[in-house]
Amino acid sequence: MKKILLIVLMMISSVEVFCQSQYKKMNGYVIHGEIEGEYKADKVYLIEESEIQGEWWIVDSAKVVDNKYVFQGKAVKYPRMFFIKSAVPNCISPLTPFFLENGEIDICAKADFFMNSTVKGTPNNDIYNFYRFQERYVRDSVQKGFVLEHKLYGDESFEIENKKFKERSLASHNRIKSLGKRMVELFPDQVFAPFIIYWSLRYDLSSDELKSLRFKIAPSLNEHPYTKQLDRFISLATFGVGSDMFDFTLPNPEGKKISVSDFKGKYLLVDFWASWCGPCRSELPELVKLYKKCKGDNFEILGVSLDLQKNAWVAAIKKYNLKWPQVCDFKKWRTLPVQLCGVSAVPYTVLVDPNGTVIAVGLRGEELYEKIVEVLGLE
Repeated sequence: MKKILLIVLMMISSVEVFCQSQYKKMNGYVIHGEIEGEYKADKVYLIEESEIQGEWWIVDSAKVVDNKYVFQGKAVKYPRMFFIKSAVPNCISPLTPFFLENGEIDICAKADFFMNSTVKGTPNNDIYNFYRFQERYVRDSVQKGFVLEHKLYGDESFEIENKKFKERSLASHNRIKSLGKRMVELFPDQVFAPFIIYWSLRYDLSSDELKSLRFKIAPSLNEHPYTKQLDRFISLATFGVGSDMFDFTLPNPEGKKISVSDFKGKYLLVDFWASWCGPCRSELPELVKLYKKCKGDNFEILGVSLDLQKNAWVAAIKKYNLKWPQVCDFKKWRTLPVQLCGVSAVPYTVLVDPNGTVIAVGLRGEELYEKIVEVLGLE
């Protein structure tokens, strides 16, 4: 019966969303906000987030008059999650999440709990509202089942109660996971799809399941920041021997851009290091010896530094007489190749074959030397 009711509700809501397909076309956005209850401030803030669960900052504010406010802005390039933030100090739940997209957006929130809100009026907000409605239904049905069971049978032993609690939690979790997957299948061409996969499903699916669901996202969203963030997560989760090496581009000391693809057709050793890293400095003399022996038409090293200061980086290159190409963007652990390759400590190496396939990771010292000599066919 529960499953039938859920299916009916989904069908009704799906039809409602579909029937609203003729959304009002606007070259910009208007947010009409309303706050229920006693709001103890005279403004609210519009918050932008760098990425899903990333850094955030205030981009605008609006006066609250008679518990209502309005934000208005120019056309946005693509929908992304923003927040309305309460200006009330010590508010229990100060943020209302919503998709900022072109059109008229209606937001209604509780004065003391901004998360408890309703957002509607544009495609992704209606879809998100639909998802949250179904999620609440799943959680409420599990809770009501517990209450009914307790009324019928009363208290049981701790072992039985604990077992049932875990079973109920798992059932709720699995139903919500299935809901998220189904929503991606229903709306693959909306930004909600990569958002919900990354936000709600990325740790609950196997690598194969995650890749399969990712392929359901419409190609029109491939360049959206949320899809790219999801792709980075999948790459990180699966990066290792057998993976395709990422084609990143960084500047050398003279400012010339160097890319991994510049070395296609060669064995390439990507060496992550930094001038401030003691183990890296200890390793460099051995790397110099390896380079002298193996350097040729079929082998190259690309040094990727995690330095923050150019002077220290260049000084270390000269001191250790590093003859192979070196790149750095002075972002330390935030540099893109570090994130893509899952580097958590330096020194760290990634060995790539002429086809761009990773054939070894994390090798150092004698192991690294033997592996390179082996693949190059040297004695």
